[in-house]
Amino acid sequence: MQRQWLLLIGALVVVGALYNHYLGHSVLLFEIILLVVGSGMAIYSLRDLRDRGKTVGETGLPFKWLLRVLDEERLRIMVPLFGFVLLISWSVWKLYVIESSNLTMQDIIVTLMSLSFVLYYSGSAKYQLQKDFVVLYLIFLTFVFVVIWNAYEILSGESYFRANAYSEYYFVTIPVASLLTLLGVEADAQLDLSGHGLSNLIQFEYGDRNILLGIGSGCSGLYSAGLFFSAFLAFVLIRYRKVDRYILTGLALGLALTWVANIFRMAVTIFVGSVYGPPALVAFHMYFGILLFIVVISVFWLLIVRWLDKHEGVTKNPFLDEHSRETVSENGQSSETQTSQDAERSSETISTR
Repeated sequence: MQRQWLLLIGALVVVGALYNHYLGHSVLLFEIILLVVGSGMAIYSLRDLRDRGKTVGETGLPFKWLLRVLDEERLRIMVPLFGFVLLISWSVWKLYVIESSNLTMQDIIVTLMSLSFVLYYSGSAKYQLQKDFVVLYLIFLTFVFVVIWNAYEILSGESYFRANAYSEYYFVTIPVASLLTLLGVEADAQLDLSGHGLSNLIQFEYGDRNILLGIGSGCSGLYSAGLFFSAFLAFVLIRYRKVDRYILTGLALGLALTWVANIFRMAVTIFVGSVYGPPALVAFHMYFGILLFIVVISVFWLLIVRWLDKHEGVTKNPFLDEHSRETVSENGQSSETQTSQDAERSSETISTR
């Protein structure tokens, strides 16, 4: 069995043990055994990574700066090891410091980022840029949804629930109610911080009844803004290898469009409910609202990348452009080196003739 498969299976065994503990503090001895077995498989698989020969393009963007302080062999051990340490440390902090065993979005994000570190040196260097994108994307997601939220909670001494509720109220609920009023629907934005149910509510009329609709955090657009920020920043760093005023302009436009598109989606959804009733609202929300949002963001992404390509001077392929000089050819050489060698052989042939 290849060592990289041992690494993957060991990581999954560790994740399974930790998540089983999250979901109920069940059989502790069994979970400890799984942790030992999974960690043992992963540590054994790391032995092979040190002995593998260095391949062109195998050291990607996220960890290149670490080569200033670590050599290639140590880096190939430290990155996967850091993934395991991060995964176990997060679980210990959550279970024994803050004493929480519920499975949340933050747990999933940290787990995925840890696995991306563990598996970073597995697989072919042919997909180096794709792996770099995944790692950067998950790092930015962790910064937005884990580091910032927990830092706020620690520094302020209160839950980010209140900050999230207020930002959602002023940036989402009120604009949606205002847009509905322009569309001819009598709507009222409400904020409830009692902790009993959703904090943000919109009241509107359907026939002779008043409908009270709760806005969840997932529907508020705050999460989608964080997802877009992380994906866009990871994409441009891989594609352009820099952040300049054009990229910052594209990021700002994207965040603004994400906000506007979500406001429009929610307003149209509630408008449908005010005309055809709650069942139509639910159907539109589940099937059509999210499609409308995805189409708007996808069209923007295509247009903004073309605009950035024009100003940054790159090709149209996001993962095979002129900045990808470490792409490995079939014979193990970079495409740039291979092209120069072909040119030399060509000139030798002409001179011989």
